[in-house]
Amino acid sequence: MSEEKLNHSVVRQAEPTNECINVQKVYDWVMINADEIKTIPIPQVNLDLINTALGIGAQLQVTGAITLPGGIVTSIVSIIRRLVEINGVEVEVGCAQILKTVTFTITVTDISTAIPTIITTFPATTQLIERAGICFPQPFTADNVAIHVRSAMTLSLSDVPIDGNFMFEVVVCQDLQVETQVKLEVLARFCEPRNNTIVCGTGIICEPPTFPPQCPQIFPVV
Repeated sequence: MSEEKLNHSVVRQAEPTNECINVQKVYDWVMINADEIKTIPIPQVNLDLINTALGIGAQLQVTGAITLPGGIVTSIVSIIRRLVEINGVEVEVGCAQILKTVTFTITVTDISTAIPTIITTFPATTQLIERAGICFPQPFTADNVAIHVRSAMTLSLSDVPIDGNFMFEVVVCQDLQVETQVKLEVLARFCEPRNNTIVCGTGIICEPPTFPPQCPQIFPVV
């Protein structure tokens, strides 16, 4: 077997060349912190269990847990283009209205006993609306906007029902990106694989990958 087949890391492109690549360009990147106080109705069957526990002197602790990523669904309700003044220059931006549907689990625990006892658990759903001004050139649509939820939490503001409800502060941290695919010319060279020097296989040697030949200089040079 040839030395080249034994050594997969033979460099096939010593010098970088101008390459045309397809990448995602980020036009805008905004961090958004949604923080709202929400009234969460308690289902009657769970409210009866809570009131029974309070009637016998239980000390309650109320918590809410969001499971990511499924616990939060985001959607763009609308994006309206407006002219705003930025640094003394009139610029067209997009005013995005973002809807977040948050589903979390509420757990009510009696902490007056030596071993805390769960009294009841039930799911809850609430919605938050957030607005953001974004770079939004024509002909972008909502499909050019991506929202990534980074973290989320809930905080109970009362450990006893208030008119059959719990009060929760809901916090959702996310970032919004405006992006589209563009073609870029970059000075680069093809990546080369490394040798599989960590021995844990059968010892069979595979052929190294091959790359297609470069096209002649057909793109315009600026």
